[in-house]
Amino acid sequence: MSDAFEPRILAFLCNWCSYAGADLAGVSRFQYPTSIRVLRTMCSGRVDPLHILEGVRSGFDAVFVFGCHIGDCHYLEGNFHTAGRLEMVRDLFALSGIGRERAQLRWVSAAEGQLFANSVAELTEVVRELGPLDREASSLPLSALAATLASQRLRWLLGMEHQLTEVGNVYNEKLDKGRYLELLGEAAVGEYRKALVLESLRQGPQSVRDIAEVSGLPIHTISMLLGEVQKAGKAELHSYEGCAPKFIRL
Repeated sequence: MSDAFEPRILAFLCNWCSYAGADLAGVSRFQYPTSIRVLRTMCSGRVDPLHILEGVRSGFDAVFVFGCHIGDCHYLEGNFHTAGRLEMVRDLFALSGIGRERAQLRWVSAAEGQLFANSVAELTEVVRELGPLDREASSLPLSALAATLASQRLRWLLGMEHQLTEVGNVYNEKLDKGRYLELLGEAAVGEYRKALVLESLRQGPQSVRDIAEVSGLPIHTISMLLGEVQKAGKAELHSYEGCAPKFIRL
């Protein structure tokens, strides 16, 4: 990658640890790249997956989240939620072709100014090697990711994490944290594939082969997903081109 490329990076810093660590790095005059633009948040657990995606969609080449070390969260469990959500976002970025490394998570305490500076330098180099994100070429997966992260199914799972894993149902049954994350990942992949099909249909009536060409999904997967979105009232059969049915988005 050309040395001329300097990435633009959005960084969410939690108020109690990493923001103070960044402040210490500045006061101590530790050197690190000027690639990041900082947004201060009370807790890394308040960084919604949609915020990360919106950062990428709005012109940043990557998004970093810095939080308290596990066990040191000012709000007790905020960074536990952050870790699971960031891994889901990274998996979706990998699946969509955006690149897993465009979403990064690091733990930095208020006393670790040098660690903050080192982390920014290290991660900036990773993004520099990736190069700039071609948003025009990635417009379909970016739109599908936005629909995925806003989907009712995924929002419910994200919002119910504490209830499902800590509180339990009326029978006091709880999900193991690992099982919850597995279900969250499966839901994210399923919603992303449906979103890809629906976003492809924005271009007008499409056959299964048309959608496959645009989305990169296998034909048999698209046929199955079309059945699901039709049952949900989000698409319907529009016409036939020869023997090939064409579908439209509702």
